[in-house]
This record gives sequence, structure tokens and C-alpha cells, in this order.
Amino acid sequence: MRRIILVLCFVILLSSLVSAEVDIIINKQPDAVYNLGDSFSIPLTLKSLSEITGNLEMSLICGGKSTTFYKNGVKLSAGEEQRMNPVLVLTKENIGFTKGTCKIKTTFGEQYVLTNDFKISDVLTINLKSGEGEFEPGDEIIVEGEVTKENGELVNGFIDLEILSGNKSQNTYIETVNNGFFSIKFTLPAETAAGPYLISLNAYEKDLSGEVTNKGFFDYTIKVKQVPTSLEVVLENPEIEPGTNLKVKAVLHDQTGENIEGTTAVITIKDSADKILKQEQKTTNEFLEFPIAYNEPPANWTIFAVSNQLTGEAKVIIKEKKEVKYELINKTLVISNVGNVPYNDTVFIKIGEEMLNIPTFLGIDESKKYTLSAPDGVYEIEVVNEEGSEVIGKTMLTGKAIEIKEAREIISKVFNPFVWIFIVAICGFVAFIFFKKGYKKSFIGYIKSKKSSWKSKKKDKTNELRKESSNPKSTATLSLSIKGDKQDASVVCLKIKNFDEIKSQKGTAQEKINEIIDLAEDKKARTYENGEYLFFILAPAVTKTFKNEKIAIILAKEIKNELIKYNRLAQQKIEFGISINYGTIVAKKEGEILKFMSLKTFIPKSKKIATVSDQEILLTDDISERLRTLGGIKTEKTNKHGTTAYVIKQIRDPDKDSKFIGNFIKRLEKENKKD
Repeated sequence: MRRIILVLCFVILLSSLVSAEVDIIINKQPDAVYNLGDSFSIPLTLKSLSEITGNLEMSLICGGKSTTFYKNGVKLSAGEEQRMNPVLVLTKENIGFTKGTCKIKTTFGEQYVLTNDFKISDVLTINLKSGEGEFEPGDEIIVEGEVTKENGELVNGFIDLEILSGNKSQNTYIETVNNGFFSIKFTLPAETAAGPYLISLNAYEKDLSGEVTNKGFFDYTIKVKQVPTSLEVVLENPEIEPGTNLKVKAVLHDQTGENIEGTTAVITIKDSADKILKQEQKTTNEFLEFPIAYNEPPANWTIFAVSNQLTGEAKVIIKEKKEVKYELINKTLVISNVGNVPYNDTVFIKIGEEMLNIPTFLGIDESKKYTLSAPDGVYEIEVVNEEGSEVIGKTMLTGKAIEIKEAREIISKVFNPFVWIFIVAICGFVAFIFFKKGYKKSFIGYIKSKKSSWKSKKKDKTNELRKESSNPKSTATLSLSIKGDKQDASVVCLKIKNFDEIKSQKGTAQEKINEIIDLAEDKKARTYENGEYLFFILAPAVTKTFKNEKIAIILAKEIKNELIKYNRLAQQKIEFGISINYGTIVAKKEGEILKFMSLKTFIPKSKKIATVSDQEILLTDDISERLRTLGGIKTEKTNKHGTTAYVIKQIRDPDKDSKFIGNFIKRLEKENKKD
């Protein structure tokens, strides 16, 4: 019995030790987010009111799954407390592939406490700083950015960049990520096709065993431009038959040989003597037709094309065409050379049942007449050649025998030398009387006649818009083929919208237009006139500077102010539009005259924008882009009657511009004094 009592007492004592009250205090809660590979401590305090002995366990609980990561024996006296600092390392060895919302459970005996919820993540975030936009083949692209963990810490790892076209990978580049920063530099191959490309970025970290832990993705699109690389001259037929049309077109190819649509080319056709027969601007892939005369001599011609600073060339052969035409007029047979080479052959003519041959030599475009004779009757006249026979008609013939005589024999009998002498004498007498009377009249009106002739010549040399300018030599003339320097120029285009009204009426509007021309030429602009359009061209060949864009803006503003001021007071208003353009021309200065050839859309685009302008200054996209590149001037896109244009919104440094313009004008004044 005593033994039983002792055993019961021991059991009661033991249970009291195990179930003794213990306080588990979490001193610091986990952060909100951790990434794989991170480690953090869970500081806690154990405090007991009685003596205890046992094991402290800590488990990671995620999505209902529990993983024990810490276990330690604990022995405390009554009233004693113990501080502990367990560490959880988020590696594959410790927690496997556990992710998501988690908490930590701390257990001692039957007592336990739970931490706040926190997140274990494997997500990396990529923030791109550069590398987007449009590029050309051969461009160097630098892709830079920052990679951070979801917990906000900077990444030290790796990043892959893959270029994809459709679902096909083009290239892959690998770089490191240090303290969150990465930079990948690569060059687009010269043969890269135009179009959109997907850039896929893949950032990741690895653990000591080489396993990928955290990872992140970022995709974006770049565009590769079509770049003109070659110009092909395509002939519908390289060997042309006289009397047909020569058809030729210019085909502009990009870096992969694909056609580039929507651009223009200047096509020039030259004969064997290098003489220009035709020069015209055509849209690429559009045929230019040039008629070949029926008598064009055999030759080799050359066709040139120019577009986007590229040239193409092709040869065309004008074939030899040996051909005559037969015509029966009553008793006369007319044989005409309608080929492009002299005809030296025998012609066989069948009259009735008898075949006659005519040895024939005909120069180009030459005809000969032959008189047919035969015993009285109606005969069928037939021409026989290698290709067969052809009946050219029926006629009534008379005579003793069937024969053919050249008509000049008859002519020589009718028109003898005495008749010719008489005709020449009569013509000489008439010419003498006419000359004598004309001489007297011209002498009496000599001064007036000369003045009238001078005015006529002046009118021929000047345009209808410009009749009495103070400097008529300071003009620009458009040439379709010149040898000069290729240079970038600025142009102010003024469209006179009521041109016909101003031309038909006498008033002050014409004088104001002349003043504006003089105003432009004072700034070394050269004036090209085309109907109702005035082009004030600021070319480096004349201005001696490559920075003409701001001069063009100043000139356009002055023209606008002058016209608005004039319209306020004048009865005959001037309706106008103004545009500013920037582009490439081929220029050659001869004295004060600027000869130029417009490339691309230098002239057409200026016209188009000036047409939609309503007494305001509109900029083309080319000059707008140029001004943004130079800086100092801010533009804004606008839409005018369905046409995209730009307006000036801000000039950021007017003092600097004024100084530049002032120096430019002073230099002009000095040069004018020297002249």
C-alpha cells in the first residue's frame, strides 16, 4: 500500500512540473515580406513561475503545412527567465519550396504562441530606365534598369535579355545584376528586318548550390525602322521597240531587300549622248512612261534614279526596226520608210500575174513615189516579201506594158530648169520689197521697239508675283539635274491664296509682296516662285552657316506681321498661309542665283502645310524634329483639315536667339557694304 501511495505522489509531482505555467513572449514580430534566401531572427523570452524542464520547438506554417526548423532543450528555475534568438534561413534545405502567407508557431510542452502573418516570396521586380523606342539596323542599344526583391532589397544576381520576332528567338544576352543595377549593351545586326521586336528580360538569383531562387520577368517592344539601303531601276522591257512606250520604275529596298513604300524618286532618262530626255519625280514602284518615237535611231540609253541619297542605274536598248509602209493612190505607189534605220532592199510588187522588183534605198522618214502602168484594165496590186504577201488595193491602169517608174522622172520632164529659175526670181523680188519696207519702219520706231523688247524679256525672266523687285538676281531656280553640293536647308513657304485676284487687279498688294521678297533677301534668302507659292530658301551655300532654322522662324514671323499689318488698312486683302520646312537639296550658286534640286519632299511638303495654314505659321515634322534636336524651341502637334503640322509653343532662350540673329544681321550688313 505504501508503495502505491509513493508512486501516486511521484506521478502528481511530475505532472505538476510539466504543466507548470510558462510564459512565451515574442519580442519582435517578423517583417511583412521576405524573399527566398533571406534569413531573420525571432527573438523571444521564456519566463516560468516554477522550475521547468523541456524542449522548445519552432515551426514554419504555410498553407496548412508545418515545417520544424528549430528545437532546443530548456531548463528554468522558479521565477527565472531566458532570452532566446532563433534564426530562420529561407533556403531550400530548411523550408523546401514553401511560399505564400506564413506564420511561426513556438511550442513548449502544451503551451504555444503564433507570430503575425508574413509573406515568403520569390518575386523580383524589374524597373526599366532605358532601351525603349525606335532603332535602325546597326544601332547600339543600351538597356539599363533596376531589380529589387518584393521586400524592397536590392538584388545581386543575373539577368537575361532575349530578342524575339514572333515566337522565334533572334539573340540572347546575359549580364549580372549588382546592387540592383544592370546594364546590357548590344548592337542590332545590319540585316535586321524592319518591324516590332519583343524584348524579354529575365532576372534571377541563385543559391550556393546553383539553384534559382528568386526570379522576375519584364517584356516590352522596340521597333526597327526601314532603312533605305539600295535603289533599283526596273525596266518592264530592257529592249524597246521604236513606236512603243518605255516603262521604268524605281524600287527602293530596305536592309533586308524588302520594298519601301510611300517615298519618291527622281528618274532621269538620258540618250547615248548623255542628253536628258526626261526627268520626273515619281513615287517608288510607280512606272514612268516615256514614248519612243517610231524613227528613234538604235542606241543604248541610260536611266538614273535618285532617292533618299541613293542612286540606281539601268541600261535600255532601242532596237533596230527595219520597216516600210506601202500606199496605193490611184496609179501611184508610195513607199515610205517608217523604221529607224535606212532601208536598202528590193521591194517585189505583183501587178496582176506579173512580179516586178524595185531596188529601193530610203533614208529615215523618206518616201518615194512610183507610177504604175499596164495594159488598160483593173489590176490587183500586191506586195510580196519574206513574211508573205499583202494586197494593198485595186486600181485602173493604162499603158502598153506592165512597168513601174519612179515619179521623179516625170517631175523632171514637167519642171525643167527654166521653170525653177523663174520661181526663184519671183521669190527673190518679193523678199526684197518686204525687207525694204520693214527696215524703214524699224528705223523710225527704233527706241520704242528696243524698250518694248526689254520689257518683254524682263517679263519672261520674272514670275507674275514678282514684277519690280529691287534685287531680281537674288533668286533660286529649280533644276531637275545639276552637279552641286548636297546640303540641309530651311525654307519659308508663303502661299498667296487669292493669287488670281491680285494678279488681275492693280493695287498695293503687289507692292507689299515685293517688299516681303526684299525683306527675305535681306536675310540672304533666295526666292523661288511657283505659281501662287513663294519659297524663301535659306541654304548654307548662300548664308554661309548651317544654322538657318531660327533665321527661318524670325523671317516667317516678320512676313506674318507685315501681312497682318497691311491687311488691317488695305482694301485689297492678301489671303495667305505660311509654312516652315527643313530638308535636303542639291545646291549650286552661280553669281547671286541659287540653282537647286529638291530631294524627297522638300518642296511638296512645304506646299501642303502652307495650303492648310490660315494666316498662321505652321511647321512640318522635319523642322519640328530639327528644332527639338537643337533645343531652345518647344513645338506642339496640331491637326489642320486632316493634315498633321506643328506650331511653336515656346522659345526658351529668346535673349540667346536675339543675340544670334543680331550677329547674323550685322554680318550681312558688312558683306553688303563690301559688295
